[in-house]
Amino acid sequence: MDKKPGSLWKLRLAALGLGIFGLLVVYGTALEFSNDLRLIHAIGAVFVFCAGVWLGRNKQDSFSGILVIAPLVAIFCNEVLVKIPALWPNVALWTVAAIAGLLFVRTWRNRRGFVLMLMAALFVGSAWYCGWYAPKQLANSFTRVKDESAPAFILQPVSQGSIPVGPQRGKILVVDFFSTTCAPCIAELPQFAAARADLTENRDIEFVLVASDRGRDTPERFRSFIENRHISMPLAFDVGGKAHDGLGLHGVPAIIVFDRTGKIRLTREGYNAAETSFRHDLVAFLKTL
Repeated sequence: MDKKPGSLWKLRLAALGLGIFGLLVVYGTALEFSNDLRLIHAIGAVFVFCAGVWLGRNKQDSFSGILVIAPLVAIFCNEVLVKIPALWPNVALWTVAAIAGLLFVRTWRNRRGFVLMLMAALFVGSAWYCGWYAPKQLANSFTRVKDESAPAFILQPVSQGSIPVGPQRGKILVVDFFSTTCAPCIAELPQFAAARADLTENRDIEFVLVASDRGRDTPERFRSFIENRHISMPLAFDVGGKAHDGLGLHGVPAIIVFDRTGKIRLTREGYNAAETSFRHDLVAFLKTL
């Protein structure tokens, strides 16, 4: 027997509430532990599948399935797709997960093969998206190869030893603008330090990590923050964010590479832990200069 209209709308409200709860779970996990796009995708897919199973057991209509994924999709579109439209397969895969969940109970006995095929497609699609597609699209979105003159700037040394405070003729300089309150910056830091370690034999390539008082940092706080993470890296400070702005950058983390003539050869703004080739790509590019 079909459910009464009042009962159906209760289920729809429950579906929307479940969707909001899923939104809090998925993005709360991302904010608390990692901004890794693969983690966001995986948790979201598992959640909407399980929510679909629950709704399917209650024999709800298709509109309830839309409501359960709507909050997740809306935030993903607003926060991610507006910046990187190529990541649209994430939304498609979440939709497939919701459909598979909805059909799991209702069609398992009569159309088991179809449900298994749908779940297999979801698994394969998610593996392709997380393992290859998303990392590549993120790297392409964040990185810009250039060959242009750079405005003059000078940084304030923070750590001990020889600190590059600006481009020097005959040397490649890699500057990473950083903030101790920026989660993507902190996630990127070990990979940036590892790239520097890979090039220790290349004496003409210098790295420097730069913070600014715009991010509510001070030289002392910045130095202490890096030392507490046991990372050995030349540190400098950009007072007022003047160098950052003068170089045409808009946020952090932001990497900029200067060649041996002082020209800008690469800029990179943003970071996501899903970028599995970040270290390799940066090292490979620097070796071509």
